[in-house]
Amino acid sequence: MKFSLISAQNQSIKTYTKNNGLPSLHIQDIAQDSIGYLWLATPKGLVRFDGNSFITYTTKNGLLSNNINTVFVNNNLILIGTNKGLSVKSRNNFKNFEGNNINCILNANNHTFLGTDKGIFRLREEYLSPLRTNFQIDLNEINDLKFDGKFYWVATNKSLWKVDKLTNPTILERIDVDNYTSILVDNKKIIVATYNNGIKIIINGEVKNQPVTLQNIIKVKKIDNQFWIISEDEGIQVFDNDFSFERTINKYNSLSSNNITTIFEDSDQNKWIGTQNAGLYTIKNDNPSPKKPQISFENIEVVFKTLDSININNYNEILQLPSNKNHISFYYKTVDISNSKNIEYRYTLNNKTSPWSSKNNVDLAYLSPGNYTFSSQSRIGNLESEPIQFNFYIDTPLHQKEWFIFSSIGLACLLLGLIIWSYIRRIQVKNKTKIEKLELQNHLLSLEQKALQLQMNPHFIFNVLNGIKALGNSGKSAELNETISKFATLLRGVLHNSRQEEISLTEEITTLKNYIELEQQMSTNSFEYQVTTNLSIDSEEILIPPMLIQPFVENSIKHGVSTIEKGRIDISFSTKHNLLQCEILDNGIGFHQSQKNKQPSSHRSVAMQVTKDRIESLSNKSTFSMTEIKKEGKAYGTKVLFTIPLKTDF
Repeated sequence: MKFSLISAQNQSIKTYTKNNGLPSLHIQDIAQDSIGYLWLATPKGLVRFDGNSFITYTTKNGLLSNNINTVFVNNNLILIGTNKGLSVKSRNNFKNFEGNNINCILNANNHTFLGTDKGIFRLREEYLSPLRTNFQIDLNEINDLKFDGKFYWVATNKSLWKVDKLTNPTILERIDVDNYTSILVDNKKIIVATYNNGIKIIINGEVKNQPVTLQNIIKVKKIDNQFWIISEDEGIQVFDNDFSFERTINKYNSLSSNNITTIFEDSDQNKWIGTQNAGLYTIKNDNPSPKKPQISFENIEVVFKTLDSININNYNEILQLPSNKNHISFYYKTVDISNSKNIEYRYTLNNKTSPWSSKNNVDLAYLSPGNYTFSSQSRIGNLESEPIQFNFYIDTPLHQKEWFIFSSIGLACLLLGLIIWSYIRRIQVKNKTKIEKLELQNHLLSLEQKALQLQMNPHFIFNVLNGIKALGNSGKSAELNETISKFATLLRGVLHNSRQEEISLTEEITTLKNYIELEQQMSTNSFEYQVTTNLSIDSEEILIPPMLIQPFVENSIKHGVSTIEKGRIDISFSTKHNLLQCEILDNGIGFHQSQKNKQPSSHRSVAMQVTKDRIESLSNKSTFSMTEIKKEGKAYGTKVLFTIPLKTDF
C-alpha cells in the first residue's frame, strides 16, 4: 500500500488517497462495525476498509445513492444516510428508503431517528415516518441529534432545541438561536458547535460561550479525554478536558488540507481524519494494548448460494442439508486495522486441522453424508482468537436408505398391479362404452323406424280420400282441386322428409300447415290455428328431426279442439340459450277428460310416447312437459312444451 508518512508533534500520520483505492478524496463520515471494518461515507459510494484494502459499494450493488453524507453502525446493520434517503446494509444486501437528504442518524430508546434537510424522521419497518414537533424544527435543516438519557437535543441551522420526546413531545424548549452544527453530550454538560460563533456549553440550562479561534466549525468530538474541534476550512484544534488549548492540526504542521469533515477513533485508538479534498489521514496509536484477535464468519455458501436464511455467527443448532447440498464454502475474517498484514488463519473439520495460512476461506466439496463440525481461528503473532464453530448435517441420499429400497420394491409391485388393473379396467370401460353406444344407436334407429311408421295416421288418410270423393260427387271442382293439391303436397313432403335425418324448421312449418289445413276441411267442428316464431336466426338455418311436432298437433285436434266449437291451436317456436323451444297450446277439454272420452286405442298413445322418446334422446338438455290449463279447477286446454338443442346448418 502506498502512503505518505510525515511527523508532527511526535505522532506518525498516514495518508490514503485514490492511489490506495479510495474512490474519492472527499470523506464525509467514518464508523466502525463490531467485526472491525471501517466504513467511509463519500460522494462516490460507501467504502469498507480492513486496514489493507478498500472495497466500494455503489448503486450497482444496491445503494439508494452514491452521494453519502453519514454512516452509522447499529448492531449488525450499517445505516447509510444519502442525499436521497436511507440505505440499510445487512450482510448480503441493501434495503432502501427514499426520502430527504439525511445529515445525521441517532439510535435511542430502541428507535432510529434521522435528521434531514426538512425535519426529523423515524425509521419504520417499511418506510420513513416524519415526526411532528413544531414548524421551526419540522421545516428546518437538522444538523445533529443527541440523547443525554433524559432529553433529546436537536441542532438546526436556526436554533438549538431540547425536547423530552421526538414523538408528541410535552417539553419543547428552544435553548438558543444560532446555526448549530454539532452536539456532544459530556456527562452533565452539553457542548455544541456553531458555524459562525464558536463553541457553546450548556450546564443546567445556562448557555456559556467557550472561546476558540476557529471559524466555520462543523463538528465537536471527545477523544482520549480531549475535545477535538473541527473547522470546515481551518483544520482542527485540540483542547484538554478543561478546554485549555493543546495543539492545532492543519496544513501548516501535519496535513495537506485544512478542509476537514470528520474525525473518528477506532477500537485500537487510532485517529482517522476525513477531508473534503485530500483523502483520509490516520494518526496511529504508537502504544496499542495487546489484545486477542476476533474472528467471525463473513459468509457461508451452500452449492455456491449464500446461506442468508440464518444468522451464521449466532446459529447454535445443526443445519440440516439434503444429500445433494454437499458442497459448502466458508469465509471468515479477522479485521485488525493496525496489523492487517500479520493475520493468519486455520480451520478444523471434524478434528482435522489445517496449517496456519493467510487464506481466509475454504471450499469443502463432495462431502459424504454425516455430521460435521467446522471451526476456524485466527492469530496475530502469538495471540490466537477464540475459535468460532458451525455445525451441519448432510443427509444420506434417498436411494441408499433401506426404507426407500424396500418401499421402492413394494411401490413397484403396487404400480405393476395398478397398471394391470387399469389396463383391464380400460378395456372393460371401452367395451361397455361401445355396447352402450350400439344400444343407443339401435334405440334411435328403432325410434326413427317407429316414427316413420306412425308419421301419418291411416284414419286421417281415409278421411281425406272420402272428403275428396264427396267434393267430386258434389261438383265442387275448385275445392276438390285445392284439397287434392294440399294432400299431394303433404304426402310429397312426408315422403321426402322421412328420408332425411334433419330438415329445416321452415320445411317442418310448411308441412305442418298443410296438415292442419287438411284437418280443418275434414273436421266437423271448425277451429283456427296460428304459427308464430320468435327466433334469433332465420328458420331456414335451423335444423330439427322431421315430423317432430305433428303427433302433438294431431292429438290437440282429435282430442281437444274437434270436440268443441270455436277451437283454437297456437304453435310457437323460439330460441333461448342455444335451445329451440316449441309450444303447442289448444283450448280443448284437456287431456284427462279426453282420455276418459276416447275409445281404447293404442295408436296415438304409442305415437305420443315415441315422439317424446325421440325428443329426450336428442340430448340431456332436452325437456318435455304436457300440462292442462285450468281455471277454477276446470280444464280449459292443454299445453305441450319441449326444448331441444339448437342446431344450425352453418
